[in-house]
Amino acid sequence: MTAPSRQARPFPGAVEVSPPRRPVSAVVRPPGSKYEANRLLVIAALTDGERRILGAPEGEDIRAAVAAVRALGAETTETDGGIRVRGLPAPGRAAPGADAPVGAPVDTPLVADAGESGTLLRFLTAAAATSPTPVRIVGRGRLPERPLEGLVRALVSLGAVVRSEGGGSVPLTVRSGEAGGGLRGGRALLPAHETSQFASALLLASGRALGALEIELGSEPVSASYLDLTISVMARCGAPVERRGGQRGGRRLFVPAGTRFRPGTSRVSGDRASASYLFAAAALAPGRVRALGLDGSPDAGEREFPETLRRMGCRVEERDGADGFETTVEGPASLRGIEADCARMPDSAPTLAVAAAFASGSTRLHGVEHLRHKESDRIAALRRGLAALGARTEFAGGALTIHPADTPAAGVTPVIDPDGDHRIAMAFALAGLRRPVVRVRSPEVVAKSFPAFWDEIAGLGVRVRPAP
Repeated sequence: MTAPSRQARPFPGAVEVSPPRRPVSAVVRPPGSKYEANRLLVIAALTDGERRILGAPEGEDIRAAVAAVRALGAETTETDGGIRVRGLPAPGRAAPGADAPVGAPVDTPLVADAGESGTLLRFLTAAAATSPTPVRIVGRGRLPERPLEGLVRALVSLGAVVRSEGGGSVPLTVRSGEAGGGLRGGRALLPAHETSQFASALLLASGRALGALEIELGSEPVSASYLDLTISVMARCGAPVERRGGQRGGRRLFVPAGTRFRPGTSRVSGDRASASYLFAAAALAPGRVRALGLDGSPDAGEREFPETLRRMGCRVEERDGADGFETTVEGPASLRGIEADCARMPDSAPTLAVAAAFASGSTRLHGVEHLRHKESDRIAALRRGLAALGARTEFAGGALTIHPADTPAAGVTPVIDPDGDHRIAMAFALAGLRRPVVRVRSPEVVAKSFPAFWDEIAGLGVRVRPAP
């Protein structure tokens, strides 16, 4: 049956996960994509008019994004049906102090909190560069360690005023260098080897550019699927982006002068990264999970994950259904090791690594070097957790190799410390489908992106209980 909408389940200290007593067989509807929702929220804030966003997910990152666009001056109203955002007035109306020369002391700034979201940090920084009023951006956790300098350099080259109190990252104060606001048009060179979010952030800010904007990427972008998603969402909101120097995958991006986001309504698709945990549960149990309402476009982030499960031996079916795009994964009797490129599915890479610990033969994951710079050093966290499961790992040349344990140690309960990282906690919880019990500390961290995670996997029949 279709799983009902679930709420977050509180667990004190740690949770224990054990295999289900019955075969896994379920139809599920993953929460809305936070990737789409946070882009739509920034777009709505930079729209001269109102945008209604339907199906936005719960989670700390989205709550932070709603609060942040409100801090920028947008009006937000949350209802059961979605979020209404009335954006900021178009550039041109000077705010107090906006005609001060670049480099002059700024007025008391607005304050926008990025929480622990690296995506929101980058998007906020670029959006603030269109504001005539200075915006002080703060954050916590590992946010001061997240790369930002390449985006700041590009914004300054386009006329923004940026002052950092944190050695190039948060806290920092940003505002437009143009009287009345807006981002000066022109050409910007952006590094893309660490993250594609710099390019996405600058593209989103182009909806308030005073002239044409051309972005040249210094390399092939990491997590290119998320840049594709930004371009797709912008087009749906009336702001198409032209790729130059090549078709899909081109490294020069052009936004014409006068491009503006239009008011309207957007529905958020199901989150493929959240669905990855449910698909992996089917692969490991083994069992069968059908997910409804996913983004079926080729630009969808994490779109490649079901295909990697197919190559590991799963049966995978994808189709347009009466209730949106559907993906069904049915697990095999035995998974097999593979080589996989995770560059376009970075958030599913930890899930794939845990599944690989129970495959027959070794698995090598390429394109994961940038996982060091997420909410945790995910490479280090994965290696610690996989070692607790008895697997051996090697990391060299930007690739992680997983060698499954020949015989797991009997009577030993693996204990996973997710190091404050939601994706590490959720990925390693799935090991409980193959081990008598797996203990995960700090289970509350899943609230960052998937608050109902523990109830969702319990709905598959997986046994989830507080650790004694």
